[in-house]
Amino acid sequence: MTTKQAKEILLLYRGSIDDGDPQFREASAHAQGDPELAQWLREQTSCYNAIRSKLRELEPPTDLSETIIRHRPIPFRRDWMQILKLAAAIIVSASITAVGFKLSERKRYSIAQGQEILVKGEVLDMTCYIAYNLSGPDHAECARVCIRNGLPVGIKSENGKVYLLTGKPGHSVNAELADYAAKIVTIKGKESIRDGFAQLQVEEIRKF
Repeated sequence: MTTKQAKEILLLYRGSIDDGDPQFREASAHAQGDPELAQWLREQTSCYNAIRSKLRELEPPTDLSETIIRHRPIPFRRDWMQILKLAAAIIVSASITAVGFKLSERKRYSIAQGQEILVKGEVLDMTCYIAYNLSGPDHAECARVCIRNGLPVGIKSENGKVYLLTGKPGHSVNAELADYAAKIVTIKGKESIRDGFAQLQVEEIRKF
């Protein structure tokens, strides 16, 4: 087993629940002989445990089961000809809507993009920030691991505005930004707005 293969397997590792799986045992054994992979695994496990802990704090609504039962679809007699007609109508409608949306989106996007700006703020792991409002020094290690593993990265400016950070087409900026997780940096790039969501195509990262 190569280090790359072991890392791909361990990316799905959930702790003791997976210890009995031969694949995870082999990958874990490989990590014990590779200091760099072992360090990555410790960081990955720490991030997973932090997210799992937050999920455990969530309590489902007391009436969830009743709500699910109440909204179960009612069985109906299958008239296949009617179903086919309905499916065809949906496909045609969806196609027209998609074309219209694309044209509208292109027009809006061309107007809203291209302005070069400087943004100073904290580098965010967008997944944990959006889902659990996690940021700051206490979340730095988890954020660094998540960003390094390819999860969306962003920046929260001093005025509170959050931007999704992207690279040029075909280029990811995660590797460059992972070590700045939860730190204050200044990003120079081109601002764009898509469906109301601010993005910043990174051109330069300044460590202040």
